[in-house]
Amino acid sequence: MIWNPPIGIAADYAAGTALLRDLLRAVGKGLEDDTEFADCVARTTAHLEKQQAKYFVLETGEIVSMTDDDPAASVRRLASEDIPDAVAKAEAAIAGQNDDWLASLRADWQPHFASFYSDALYFSFPG
Repeated sequence: MIWNPPIGIAADYAAGTALLRDLLRAVGKGLEDDTEFADCVARTTAHLEKQQAKYFVLETGEIVSMTDDDPAASVRRLASEDIPDAVAKAEAAIAGQNDDWLASLRADWQPHFASFYSDALYFSFPG
């Protein structure tokens, strides 16, 4: 939305949040005594409830501009391969068919789920 070429990704909000909540529940079944994970789930859930909309909009510009790859091609790959692959893994794990992947998430959950939501947007103007 703010990049040229347009490289944002939009997806159904309700379906995405339902999948994330189900995945967090599945991961949490092995982390019942981890208060840090429980706090992360509570913050994530509160943020999702506050931000409800028809669509998620993922602004990918910062991520894809970190490499020398073509940004538009990188986003096409995200939308056609990476995101569908992650969704398939999550759906299989929730259904009890991907226990190894689920165990790997539990063993190192922070890089996958820990986020720092903020109500403020920080930016600066050049010069």
